[in-house]
Amino acid sequence: MTTATVVSEGSLKGDQLEEAVQVAVRAFDDDAFFGYLFPGEAQRHRSVAILHRTVLRHVASVGTTRTAFIDGKIAGVALWVPPGKWPYSPMLQLRQLFSSVAAFAPNLGSLNRARPIMHAVVQAHPKRTQWYLQLLMVDPPFQRHGIGGMLQAPTLATCDTEGIFAWVETQKEENLPYYRRFGFEVVAEHRPVPDAPAMWSLGREPAA
Repeated sequence: MTTATVVSEGSLKGDQLEEAVQVAVRAFDDDAFFGYLFPGEAQRHRSVAILHRTVLRHVASVGTTRTAFIDGKIAGVALWVPPGKWPYSPMLQLRQLFSSVAAFAPNLGSLNRARPIMHAVVQAHPKRTQWYLQLLMVDPPFQRHGIGGMLQAPTLATCDTEGIFAWVETQKEENLPYYRRFGFEVVAEHRPVPDAPAMWSLGREPAA
């Protein structure tokens, strides 16, 4: 990539928040899990936008948002939740619930299909001190250029320096070898619904 990538920290607001939401729509357009829940393209784009707007606006208030820019445009975003901030507060969980209802409307039956999968993921989440990578996304034109690594590196360095565990979940099997490059290993595979795509939980012990 010939153009320099600039990485900054801080919650996204206004036009930048909406730009990041559209990056999420593109980055997760081929995602099997979202395709399972929202098979129609228009509904999928709308729902993915709602869900990620909530994460980038409200979960970001308790986490660290790191954004990669190329030529002034958002190329990727990572949202890390620091130790002690997960599980989320009751108010934040309520906001996420409202977001889910809005995202799944008018087909709330899909919400019922998602519930056992998300329950399994939450149950697997460790209680130990951790940095939690809640969100990592890179706009498709900028994927495979090292941006995801840039967005992870500062926090993983902190984990190694301070001896802190890291945690991430993914619904893409092809992401498993990617995360292994950064020291994550699969802890659990979640497939509570036989005809639904699997999800995976991965953990990373701090480097010695």
